[in-house]
Amino acid sequence: MKRKLNIIYLLAMLSVTGMVMFQVYWSINAYKMNKRKFDSDIDIAMQRAIDACKKDYFDSIRVVLTKRLSPPETTITIDTPRKQGDTSTVNYIIKLFDGPTSVFFNTTKDELDIYKRKLGRDAGMPRLLTEMSFYKPEVLEQIKLLLGMYDTFHHMNKLTSFLKAHKDTPSDSLMKYNNIINDGIFTFPVNFRNADNLKIRHYLKIELYHRNITAPFYLAFSTQHIRPVGFNSHYSETNEYSYKYHGFTALHFAGPEFFARAIFKNPQYAILKGMMLVLILSLLLVLFFIYCFNYIIQVIFKQKKLAELKDDFINNMTHELKTPIATLTVAIEGLQKFNALNDPEKTQRYLQTSRNELTRLNDLVNKVLNVAAFEDHELKLLKETVNIDALVEDVISSEKLKTDKNVEINYLNKDHIESIEADKLHLRNVLANLVDNAIKYSYDRVIIDITCARNGNNILFSVKDNGRGIPQSHLDQVFDKFHRVPTGNVHNVKGTGLGLSYVKHIVEAHGGNVNVKSEIDAGSEFTFSIPIS
Repeated sequence: MKRKLNIIYLLAMLSVTGMVMFQVYWSINAYKMNKRKFDSDIDIAMQRAIDACKKDYFDSIRVVLTKRLSPPETTITIDTPRKQGDTSTVNYIIKLFDGPTSVFFNTTKDELDIYKRKLGRDAGMPRLLTEMSFYKPEVLEQIKLLLGMYDTFHHMNKLTSFLKAHKDTPSDSLMKYNNIINDGIFTFPVNFRNADNLKIRHYLKIELYHRNITAPFYLAFSTQHIRPVGFNSHYSETNEYSYKYHGFTALHFAGPEFFARAIFKNPQYAILKGMMLVLILSLLLVLFFIYCFNYIIQVIFKQKKLAELKDDFINNMTHELKTPIATLTVAIEGLQKFNALNDPEKTQRYLQTSRNELTRLNDLVNKVLNVAAFEDHELKLLKETVNIDALVEDVISSEKLKTDKNVEINYLNKDHIESIEADKLHLRNVLANLVDNAIKYSYDRVIIDITCARNGNNILFSVKDNGRGIPQSHLDQVFDKFHRVPTGNVHNVKGTGLGLSYVKHIVEAHGGNVNVKSEIDAGSEFTFSIPIS
């Protein structure tokens, strides 16, 4: 049996180890897969953030061009066809209100209808020409030429007026007033790099949020290509994306080109956070697996222990049953063969011995049957008013008659409690079991102290002896069914291992509890409490 248990235990350990290793292997691969997905997601998010910035830029350009091509700064006129019968071509003349010149270009009516359908029939000429400039380079060039000339002319007038008003200003200080001329379609915004950084960061955060990514990052800008560091478990970066849309003031279609990329130095925390639910479920599965194996092994060990207890119980019961049977056999044989029937005194002695042994045999059978009944059915108590002193004195006198040892039993009712509501038969059996055990497991000189006292709404009984005591390793098991403290090869005390189990069951059925304190060769003390009413 022991060898089989060791094999089962070894198999269980191997299974648990294999399960844990599989979960670790699966978790590592799941992390790698999520890391690849993370790298792909941040790159897509970066790309979309750049696209969103470009869209903002072009939308703003549409607003700026539409405003500048609108009156009163600019007037747009339509020229009549130059050739008779040419109805497919439309000529536009764009003239600034106070500009030096004007420009013109032509298009077809069909093409114009396309832009009208796109923007709506109510769209004015400034909006139509603005939209057309994004698809027709020649239109954009004409508009840039006209507005550029206007800005230069207008700013030169402003500079001339400024210089006339500040004749005494040194020429080398003109740079201090460059805000006079740094205005127009060819001027970059102030701190456009910081503006680009904030704008891209804003859109990148939005895209990452949509992908449930909260890892910290920073943006890197460079004027030339940088070789990527490469991906690993503690580092991630996006591809480089070209960016040259640096402001909303005017038409910077060919501004300085920068290369932007997002860098995540500690992406593992965000990846593990995304895997947290799966990792927790995996851990719970492993723990549940370990718990199941542990439970199975515990059950097997308990079954082994119960099998050993069963064998001990059968051996003890055999001895317990053989003693009264042997005594009855001898008594009957004496009555039959030794003319005991002709001697009334001897007859009565043999009959009394037989009666005592039958009573003992009956008590033994009842004890076994009662314990079995307690397991299958709830115990029904027949409670009545029980006189405490009378009950204890009855148990003391009865137990003294059963033994040949020198027994001294002291009883003290500390609080002079008169009665208690309890099942008299079972309560008497509880006290009798404890006193009987105290006598059986004591030396020749037996001293037992029985006390009772009030403890709140309970009455607390104590049975203390000067016997052999119980080892500390067995104190938690003495109330288990069939359990008996081992005594090596000495079996001078007979028993079934059911007495203390019966005591615990009866006390708990009354709503109380039972405890034990013991030391080797210093005796034991059993205490139990029962509600007074």
